[in-house]
Amino acid sequence: MTANSSDTVRLISADWLIDGTGQDAIPRGAVAVRGERIAAAGHATELAARFPEAERLHFSGHAIIPGLVDSHVHLTFSAGAVPLEDVQGDGDVTVGLRGAINARDALLAGVTTLRDLGGRDRTTLELRNAIAAGAIPGPRLLVCGRPITTPNGHCHFLGGVAQGVTEVTALSRVLVEEGVDVIKVMATGGNMTVTSDPLKAQFSREEMAAIVGVANAARLRVTAHARGIEGIRVAAEANVHGIEHCRMEVAEGEWKFDDELARQLADKGIFAAPTLAASYRAFQRQAAGGKVGIRKGAIPFATRQQNAARLREAGIRVVVGTDAGASLARFDEAVHVELESLVGAGWTPVEAIAAGTLGSATAIDRDKEVGSLQAGKLADLVVVRGNPARSISAVRQVQAVFLGGRQVASGGHATLDARPTPWPEDQIAKRTVYRSTDVGPRAPRR
Repeated sequence: MTANSSDTVRLISADWLIDGTGQDAIPRGAVAVRGERIAAAGHATELAARFPEAERLHFSGHAIIPGLVDSHVHLTFSAGAVPLEDVQGDGDVTVGLRGAINARDALLAGVTTLRDLGGRDRTTLELRNAIAAGAIPGPRLLVCGRPITTPNGHCHFLGGVAQGVTEVTALSRVLVEEGVDVIKVMATGGNMTVTSDPLKAQFSREEMAAIVGVANAARLRVTAHARGIEGIRVAAEANVHGIEHCRMEVAEGEWKFDDELARQLADKGIFAAPTLAASYRAFQRQAAGGKVGIRKGAIPFATRQQNAARLREAGIRVVVGTDAGASLARFDEAVHVELESLVGAGWTPVEAIAAGTLGSATAIDRDKEVGSLQAGKLADLVVVRGNPARSISAVRQVQAVFLGGRQVASGGHATLDARPTPWPEDQIAKRTVYRSTDVGPRAPRR
């Protein structure tokens, strides 16, 4: 069966099924796939009776989970020890190739939807278009293009610099015209940019509100990079939809959880992505004496986990966003590190998976299409060896990935762009089937 067969059903079953809603794992579960969408999900015996003519594919000793959704990545960053050096020094071709490699790595890791929150100029938009056109394998991709920041502010070298209500409004409108899927604003400085201060707000409430106003008019969401309490508060007052990092930092190396601010975030329904994977491996290398891109005064990893737990206790919807592409946050494991870190912070494995599927899908406004194994949604699902409801690290053991009902990865290899073997006889004398390398809409000539 192909993903385009609208009348044929494939029944994919395994020893366990976790649907992404936070419900307990279903033993001997299955997903019925018709075309690119889920026809039903539940107990295998019930679905077999309901779809007696279905093609069968069973994975013994495995579990089926929804395709993972990572709400915060930087596809064109290197995930090297000091990514800033690569971001600033590499040419556009290298940056684009790196993005393609990272997209494939994420897909093989079981990530079927990514939201990129910062790339240079138009690079991520073109990467999104290439993946959507099928020219290169990768997850479904949403992008912000270049994030909005201040002169010499966090990630100013990506090209999205503006200051004052007039300028930020104009830049926001340009981004909308360019076709971004979300607007990202740097509400505070950040680790990567030494000319910025992670503790200080970079924009006023009026500037932030202007950005949110443009986004709302275009029916887009705004998410704000914010580490210090001052910037988090400004972003919340401007009614952004999400806070990235949300670490409640009050001074260099000092964390103090603000209960009143947390209640405000919860009351407004603002999502938080603690990005625990962003520095996990970097802290390990730093402890071993290696060079990494972590500035002095970074909050310890255990404190970051404690902060994430407090955010959840306050009623904030904590979701999975890894900051993959940052220092040693590699795309082949960043989402797994994030899930493991949430479990280490008090989530159950099933709760962590929900945060990285339906939770993240809701945060990026794609929950009607992806994020859970429910009838009518796109058939994005991952088969992993073992039972992740018992041991979250089983999510690392990816056996198969399905994207829109089509198997795109098997045993650690991408199959979306696999060469036919043997070559079809009917495509020798006269060829009619091609894989397009047309990457879609181009940037307007200036």
